[in-house]
Amino acid sequence: MNDDQHLSRVERRKRELELERLQEQAQSDEKMRNEDINSQSNEKNLERNETHRRVETEQGEHPFLNRLDESPSERNKKSRPLKKPRLRLSLGNKRKPKPRRDERREPKQKTREPERTHAKQETTTPKDKPRRRKWKGKWLLVLLLLMIGAGYMATSPVTFLVMGSDARVGESLSGSRTDSLQLMEFVPRSRTVQNVSIPRDTYTAIPCEPEREGDKITHAFAYGGADCTVGAVEGLTEASIDGQVVITFETFMELIDLVGGVNVTATHSFSEKGFKQTYEYTEGVSYAMDGDMALAYARHRKSDTDGARSNRQTEVMSAVADKLASPAGWTKIPSTYRFMKNEMGLEMNPLQMASIGLTMALQPQVDKLQIEGEDAYIDNVYYYQPNETSVQAVRDAFDLTMWGTVR
Repeated sequence: MNDDQHLSRVERRKRELELERLQEQAQSDEKMRNEDINSQSNEKNLERNETHRRVETEQGEHPFLNRLDESPSERNKKSRPLKKPRLRLSLGNKRKPKPRRDERREPKQKTREPERTHAKQETTTPKDKPRRRKWKGKWLLVLLLLMIGAGYMATSPVTFLVMGSDARVGESLSGSRTDSLQLMEFVPRSRTVQNVSIPRDTYTAIPCEPEREGDKITHAFAYGGADCTVGAVEGLTEASIDGQVVITFETFMELIDLVGGVNVTATHSFSEKGFKQTYEYTEGVSYAMDGDMALAYARHRKSDTDGARSNRQTEVMSAVADKLASPAGWTKIPSTYRFMKNEMGLEMNPLQMASIGLTMALQPQVDKLQIEGEDAYIDNVYYYQPNETSVQAVRDAFDLTMWGTVR
């Protein structure tokens, strides 16, 4: 066994420091030697240096070739630091002495530090996750409440007034009168539609005519437009109207053509002249109607009553709603809505539209009502005097809860 194994740690450290000092001294001596060699002007030394340089570049450093140009004293100085790698090799191959008890404690303390930091990170990260989950839960709760609120509003009853103007093609709405009035209430939860037809000559109070006790309800549009007509209908039926639309002959035909025509089964046999031709209708027969044919069907009133004509108008408008509610008509809903808003003065928000669309998609039961009355003459002017019992029945029918029950 080598004696180096019995050396103490301090003695080995001293020996290593001494070897490092000798190596540094040898490097400084070698640097000085190189400077002396460069200062010599002898051609022989230059050639010899060139040969050595070529050898070093081709074969690398060689200790025996370098010793040929050195003096004996320089060889001894340079040969001393060569012992260092031998000593390091011998020390590296041998086992290291066991550390003392006080030295063993230091690495244990060092190794515990990263474990503590890692443990801290593990304790902090779980705290962040519940916070994120907590916020996510709040957002989901808010979204759920909004969806419930939107669903609640979309299933609330909607009262809608359809005003049919008697303005001909090319005529202005200003000064025209309402040829028909249809007041409808859509109740999605009970799958019912209340539809009341108001005759155009019905005698009632007109908001835009405060100086008169009453007048024909058709004159309300001529004197005050759609707003005055809405006020007159609300005063007569005591219903709160949510939306409205004004239809002329021209926009009626364009609407039917926009949805691609409607299918209507005739409820009465008659003939009516349209803008294109004269149409024949037979009771019980279904017709695929375009705009001109549907208008002729809806405006006929010579062979029956004004109430029957209102029912035919309701049939055509219901056919339009059925067409839009079918899968083939879903793509036409945006263009139909834009047309009705721009050309018919449609006033309805998206939730009300959703309520009406949902009701029609459920194939509701349509309860048709009509304000009944008697013919009357006031100051030699013809009026349709409504019956109070009939008016009260309409008021009760429209006084419904969201479930379709009477309040």
